[in-house]
Amino acid sequence: MNHASLWADSFGAAARSAIADQETLTNGRADLDDRYIERLWISPGRISGIVTARNTGAELHTAITLPVLTADQLSAVRTASPQCEHHKADDNTLPECLADPAHVGGVTVLPDPGELRFICTCATTSPCRHAAALAHALTERILTHPEDFSVLRGLRQPQHPTQKLPVTGTRNDTKPKDSLSAHHAWAWYRACPDLLPVPEYSPSLSDEPPALRAWSPPPPPAPGTGQLHALVLDAAAQARDFLRVGTPLECSWVEDAVRLSSRIPHTCIPDIADRLGLDIADLRNRIAAGRTSA
Repeated sequence: MNHASLWADSFGAAARSAIADQETLTNGRADLDDRYIERLWISPGRISGIVTARNTGAELHTAITLPVLTADQLSAVRTASPQCEHHKADDNTLPECLADPAHVGGVTVLPDPGELRFICTCATTSPCRHAAALAHALTERILTHPEDFSVLRGLRQPQHPTQKLPVTGTRNDTKPKDSLSAHHAWAWYRACPDLLPVPEYSPSLSDEPPALRAWSPPPPPAPGTGQLHALVLDAAAQARDFLRVGTPLECSWVEDAVRLSSRIPHTCIPDIADRLGLDIADLRNRIAAGRTSA
């Protein structure tokens, strides 16, 4: 039986464990999805590729190495379980029974995270996002071509000294992208040695709230039109105070509820008091004090 996901899942899990850093793995996934891997080769003990640097467009050479099975291990695999059908499997399959060490003379065919080594010509610490992209690419490749894992492990030799593999959605150019996702823009900003300059622009803010457009009130039990207007005006006041004088935007369950109760018409005071765990008289006094201060 050729269970492709077993080999892909095992290699992917080993790579994730060896790389460890979630941000590096996420960045590598994005580089693969955005087609920054140009070419890919596999040979016994080594998967290599050319990756285009996202910000500079530089051509980077990255590789992942995994020890091939020794001659004694290969001999054990080939002689163990002589009656098993895996001995008759063709070169385009990799039966899942080979993953069981007891079935192949005690040889561990599945990759161990400690055996993986990452190489890249970029200046960042290894393993980098480019090696992570390569790991993601090989994981996806093994899903449909498990025989490539057998080449990597040395179970069989490739047809050529190095075998060029297609990458899904390979780009036709090496130019950097003209746009970045929010996630990668933030990662780039964090890595920038100097903070970006803040524009010298001070908007003119009016003390009067903007005119509100009319809208159809939502169906009950949603707030009525007057209550929605009051919520919008309160949010605008909070934002204006923050932009003008830097008043902190803090979330306080009781204080916010009391403030909104003093500004929103037709609120149910007993229900609010019950939810806040306050005495109704105490809540009414707080609302009156809020209206006075406003």
